[in-house]
Amino acid sequence: MVPSAALAVLALSLAAAAEGVAPPPAAAPGPAPVSPTAPASAPRPPPLSGEEGQGEGAAPAGPLASRRYVVEQIRFEGLTRTRPSEVRRHLSIAEGELLDDQAVLLSRLRLLQLGWFSRVETRVERGRERGLVTLVFDFTERNTLMITDFVLGSTGPQPLYGGLGVSQGNFLGLGLALGGAFVYGGTPADQPLAPARFALRGSFFDPDLDLGGLPLVFGVSALALHGEELACGDPECSAYQGRYGSAPRLRYDRLGGELTFGLRPGPFERLLAGYRVERVGSSRLSGAGGDPISLAPYTAAALAHPGRSWVSALTATYDRDTRNDLFFPTDGSRLAVNIVLGTEALGGDYEYSRYLIQLESDHALPRGHGLRLLAAAGAVQGDAPFFDRFYAADFAYFSIGPALGRALELNFSTDARYDAYLALAGAEYGVPLWGDGAFFHRGYLALGGRWVYTAARARAGRTRASSTPFSGDVALRLDTPVGSFNVSLGYALDNFL
Repeated sequence: MVPSAALAVLALSLAAAAEGVAPPPAAAPGPAPVSPTAPASAPRPPPLSGEEGQGEGAAPAGPLASRRYVVEQIRFEGLTRTRPSEVRRHLSIAEGELLDDQAVLLSRLRLLQLGWFSRVETRVERGRERGLVTLVFDFTERNTLMITDFVLGSTGPQPLYGGLGVSQGNFLGLGLALGGAFVYGGTPADQPLAPARFALRGSFFDPDLDLGGLPLVFGVSALALHGEELACGDPECSAYQGRYGSAPRLRYDRLGGELTFGLRPGPFERLLAGYRVERVGSSRLSGAGGDPISLAPYTAAALAHPGRSWVSALTATYDRDTRNDLFFPTDGSRLAVNIVLGTEALGGDYEYSRYLIQLESDHALPRGHGLRLLAAAGAVQGDAPFFDRFYAADFAYFSIGPALGRALELNFSTDARYDAYLALAGAEYGVPLWGDGAFFHRGYLALGGRWVYTAARARAGRTRASSTPFSGDVALRLDTPVGSFNVSLGYALDNFL
């Protein structure tokens, strides 16, 4: 990989989750308790999905078993940091409606996906009159202040870099999400007077904006970044090994943000539209002794407009997530579609479009094991800036060659090639190891493989960046109160290959 050695054999990274890490569904509730104040003649409410409904205390058979019950009251237990009104927004059932075990199950899964709770259980109790029931949600709240990113690495062009990201998924108990992350590398190797390389990102997200009774979504994010991309004649910068400070380079900065607004067509769907604007400044610097900068096609130096330029783009996103657990899913799927339309009509200097589709499908296997199938396809058309194209190493477990996965969009490797087409297929087999730890709540072993293909132009065939498209990983994944950790052998290999 990058010529210099890695800092450690096993690299520690963190999986970021847009709405937190949800635990697996809790065990199905047992027989519903009988309220001591209910009249003795009142029939017991029917069991919710997952209850057997047989034996002592079970719902009676015959015509009474088919009775439709009305939800008289919805009661929450165990809430200390979360406001009940915020929980109620995510329910698929309301007071006054018929009791529907499917709606209760969807509500429970949706609440688990928020990342606010480590356990959500439901039960029904008798109401004040015949045919009425009280639906009870019993919660165990979890810490919602999470570490979302942890970066630590070393390359030839950047001897040491690191970063951290944190998020608060339930700010003030209002269901608001705040996030921030940074990566800092300092001055590049052999460039003591050069500006430091860094990236800062912040975000605010309201998953359920109450405006006119519509299930709306609102978000805003900001980015500030200063980076460098080497511009040698070959991806390895072989002529400058050991003296990367003498290599020609592209020095650039980005400052901007994005505003998004949308709605929830369903309990597990989001449809967003947004506007993104960035100010980009770039300068091409010759190497020591006047070595010319390489403007090879599809490299960062060739794709960035010299001087000051603007990115002005419309964005659209559709996200559907029905996974039963964001840490170790064994059922459900996720579909994410993202479109970016950069245009000069809105004051930008780049006219382009970018399309990316990502799909995940999760399946339960015997003995609690899980199988995750992955696929992605993307294309970029027009005059897109290099940072809106596809960097192959970002999608692979590891990359044979000089490329290294970027950290918060900063490239610390010598490889500055960015492609216009992407295809990915992968599978991951999960073996649960434990599920009731103290700090390390859950852990599982992940065995994965991916095939990644990228190309700089249509019908270009395989390029050097995808000459070895297969990569694999053996990782230990840990669920903790402060985030999900991923101890990855593939990431460590990426520092040597």
